[in-house]
Amino acid sequence: MGIGGSWTLMQLGIADKLEERGNTVFCHHKSGLTPEEVLAARRAQLTCDVFLTGTNVITADGRLVNMDATGNRVAAMMFGPKKVFVLTGANKIVPGIHEAMERIRTTAAPQNNKRLNRPNPCVESGQCMDCQGPTRLCNITTVIHKKPPASDIHVWVIGEELGY
Repeated sequence: MGIGGSWTLMQLGIADKLEERGNTVFCHHKSGLTPEEVLAARRAQLTCDVFLTGTNVITADGRLVNMDATGNRVAAMMFGPKKVFVLTGANKIVPGIHEAMERIRTTAAPQNNKRLNRPNPCVESGQCMDCQGPTRLCNITTVIHKKPPASDIHVWVIGEELGY
């Protein structure tokens, strides 16, 4: 079972609960992992039976909009795992693509950079500055308009504020 980088899933304690139940969990954001172990976990997430993740934003018409640093999370959302479950808080629903990008630039990106202690300008400014440094997290943007034909993806909207 793979766990994508998701503050929502971390808040819910999903990885720990699954491991306590005896599941093998590929989670690249566990503390104490070497860079090689992080990379191995990210690769395993792409071919696991079940992949759990969050999303940066969901539009009112059901599009999933995400910005990633390495792309492992969004790649696994689109193709690879046998089943994908996206868990998101109701606070991430916005009217359309324009508002989705705005939310990523002013909420998700700055807070992710802050959580990960990245020295990027958005940590101070509170909004994406389109930085170009080596610690940039906003490298890949995806929009899933509808379920990909070779993917079994399910979206669960949780009726509370989760993630950012």
